[in-house]
Amino acid sequence: MKPFSPRPAGYTIEELSAIVGMSARNIRAHQTRGLVPPPVRHGRSAYYGPVHLRRLRRITTLQKQGFNLVSIGAMLGAATVDGGAERLAAAVADIARDQPAVARCLERHGVVGRDDAGTPAVVRPAVSRAVADLAGAGIPPLAALRFLGQFLDRVAPLAGEQLAVLKAQTGGVSAAPRACFAELLVSAFRTSVENAAEVTFPAGEPGTRPPR
Repeated sequence: MKPFSPRPAGYTIEELSAIVGMSARNIRAHQTRGLVPPPVRHGRSAYYGPVHLRRLRRITTLQKQGFNLVSIGAMLGAATVDGGAERLAAAVADIARDQPAVARCLERHGVVGRDDAGTPAVVRPAVSRAVADLAGAGIPPLAALRFLGQFLDRVAPLAGEQLAVLKAQTGGVSAAPRACFAELLVSAFRTSVENAAEVTFPAGEPGTRPPR
């Protein structure tokens, strides 16, 4: 006869699901994405503790604030298969420590956020990808983030001004989602930058990539 083994402190996934108001399926999905650490195993059963509870509540809060799971993963330091993530995290930490003005700038523009422990992280997936691509081409993430902060300070007033002009010229139709107006301006800016890049970085010079 096997000795009695008491149940460890914690919650089953069903109990945790009821507490946080999240389906067991979504909890498991967050585990798969690396957003939530694995449970403690006791025989064939899995148990969750206060760490899991706090993390799931944090995820729920961030989702209500409009962050997607990729951004939440960056904020919470979720495990990734991309080695560039570590370099990016180190660069953000360096900026927060050595260049607080740049860090505040990036936070002000919504590029950098902080997790429960106050650790800064890039929360814009597109920025993360761009910085990682530059790092792969030999551009230090620290330099890319510093430039980004300076650039955002320059273009933010222009963006507000041009959106106001667009709203005035179109009559600010209430039925049109604001994201549509923003996307039009983003598309125009992207076109301008791509055109300028062709002049600044002619084919074959540094800053361009060979066709794939």
